[in-house]
Amino acid sequence: MNIRWQRYKELELLPDSTSVPKAHWLAFPLAMAWRTLLSALAWEHFYEKRIDYLERCWALDNSELSESNTDHTNTLQKLWMLMD
Repeated sequence: MNIRWQRYKELELLPDSTSVPKAHWLAFPLAMAWRTLLSALAWEHFYEKRIDYLERCWALDNSELSESNTDHTNTLQKLWMLMD
């Protein structure tokens, strides 16, 4: 008998009459495709939110834009805050 299954039965307090579950090999490719799709969508969402956040941090209104031409201190401070 599979030692992993035996240990699982012991930990979950399953009765000895419980049989080993059968693998569904036909559903495996579908599950892998579904998992890959969800993973890709999650990463896309993560990067979109990250880009939106960085764009909001670097957004300059008109008053800051005129100051940034003469003084780059504000820009360097924003960069330092983002790196921290």
